[in-house]
Amino acid sequence: MAILRSDQSQLTFAAEAAQGGSPEMNQGTLQDTSPYIQQLQAEANAGDTQINASHLTNLAIGQHIRIGGITGTSGAALDGTAKIEFEIRRVEHFTGTGTDTIIYLDRPLAFYHAATEQLHEVTATSTTEENLLITHVPGVYESVSVPDMVPTIEPRYYLGTASKRQATEFYAGQQAYAGSISGMVLLNANPLRFPIGKMVSAPLNIKTSNNFESVLDLDAKKGDVFIEAEGDTSDATVGEYILLTDSSSAASSASSHNLGTNYEIVQIKAKPTGDWFELTKPLRFDHADGTRMYEIDNVAGTNYFTHIITPENDLDTMTWHLHMRDSGETAANDFNRQYYGGMVDSASIAAEEGGLLTVGWDTVNFMGMVHNQEKQAGAGAAGADVNSIYPDGIAGMPKFAIMSDIESGDIDFPANNPYYFSQGSVKLFGSEVARIRNFNIGISNATEPRYYISSRYGRNRGPSEIREGRKSYSMSCTMALPDTVESTANTYTGATGALEIFKQLILEGNYGDAAGAKGFAIQIVFTRGTNDTLTIDIPGDGTAATGINEQGAFITSAPHNITGDGSAMQVDVDMIFRNLKITVVEPSTGQAVYP
Repeated sequence: MAILRSDQSQLTFAAEAAQGGSPEMNQGTLQDTSPYIQQLQAEANAGDTQINASHLTNLAIGQHIRIGGITGTSGAALDGTAKIEFEIRRVEHFTGTGTDTIIYLDRPLAFYHAATEQLHEVTATSTTEENLLITHVPGVYESVSVPDMVPTIEPRYYLGTASKRQATEFYAGQQAYAGSISGMVLLNANPLRFPIGKMVSAPLNIKTSNNFESVLDLDAKKGDVFIEAEGDTSDATVGEYILLTDSSSAASSASSHNLGTNYEIVQIKAKPTGDWFELTKPLRFDHADGTRMYEIDNVAGTNYFTHIITPENDLDTMTWHLHMRDSGETAANDFNRQYYGGMVDSASIAAEEGGLLTVGWDTVNFMGMVHNQEKQAGAGAAGADVNSIYPDGIAGMPKFAIMSDIESGDIDFPANNPYYFSQGSVKLFGSEVARIRNFNIGISNATEPRYYISSRYGRNRGPSEIREGRKSYSMSCTMALPDTVESTANTYTGATGALEIFKQLILEGNYGDAAGAKGFAIQIVFTRGTNDTLTIDIPGDGTAATGINEQGAFITSAPHNITGDGSAMQVDVDMIFRNLKITVVEPSTGQAVYP
């Protein structure tokens, strides 16, 4: 008989435009009997959990509705010229009448929706014009700690002669969701920005002949998949890369273009109509009307892409999709779960001799989950009084949602090679240290799931939001001591000296500057090939200096222990530092577009 096996499982992820907004563009199968068809009465933003829409008598709790679309009230499917993001959510509750109806959704919206967009009742997913977005692999992983719901079931002890000191009744309390993926082999920059902040991306050169160069004709919002350009877009073809800047100033040359603050590379998936582009991935940033955009000259061997990751106050969140197929490979038995609103609480970047560079999402807190298990015996089954089981009148399993099967053929598998330890170099105190045996960088965001008093429905008692706390960094490494030199104890010999780590420990990052301690800089570089590197700079600007927001790294522990095994001495060094920057350079054949 068929069974569920761990090796028949896959986890993919996608970035969210707003916390909890799991991005999926499914048309759904339209209900053909007394369907609910109406339109929004007010705009809705990514992250909203309720919408204002016209009310019809056949609106019911438990329905799934497609939000977004420009078809008429006949309920026809979206056609190939659609230029609006659409998504499916479940109706958990509604209040009001007429145009003042407020519909409460099972989870936050992923996209912006204008007041003119329509709602359609759907009964299942549909592959027609489906745009799968939760398709990214974070790295090569072997196991996943799944963030399934952990409910708080609280016993209550009532006074009574029959209690016999035992709990009288149990009540369900808050729900928590936390997972992790440890030790992923790093293939590209996919997992790096989520524990740190933001990523900006740019090419070395833009195209200057037979090129598409234009500006946005409408504001583009973070999370948008459709954008509109202004002017002649005939030179922009499907599959091409576009540099979307954060500036309205024109470029003066192929290598001199004004990027602004938040810039990114996008790829054209389709050109539905006119000057509209459909992108392969949602936008990472907001871009104003008039923002410059350029076609990228992606000639193999001459161009490359640079992705820079820097700290930010607000972290982007993510959705995880876990797909399991039984050993008989029967699609009808697929077990799918989605976890939304995930924020990385702690992460690590590590490598050791003879191994590969790895990244761990060591703790990720989520807002909630949905699944594809619609029915369970006794839960809203035929003949059951569902209103007594679910006070909100929802039949079937709580947290059930219509979602896509993301199968192996849908996954965006990276083609990159891993980063080998043998390709790395580490600089401490301004000099390369050749005898680093391993290192581990830890990042903590001290995230806090918060539970507010609010109106929520459908047994959704997970966090109302997750907020970032104080960010902290640490690094540990094991270093085999270098060769000694004459008078090494009494002369400065640089970072390669056998006792330099001991001296740095004693100095505490203070080198006699009147302004105080400044610490030291660290740089870790992995080189896979020409224009193919990963660089970690500590601090982010690469230079340690005295003063507020200027200091570098400090050694907190470096015991020079004596062991009885007769081996060469090595030191376990612990450090703390203020910030970092990660720069990933990829050749023209590498990955240009990231979630």
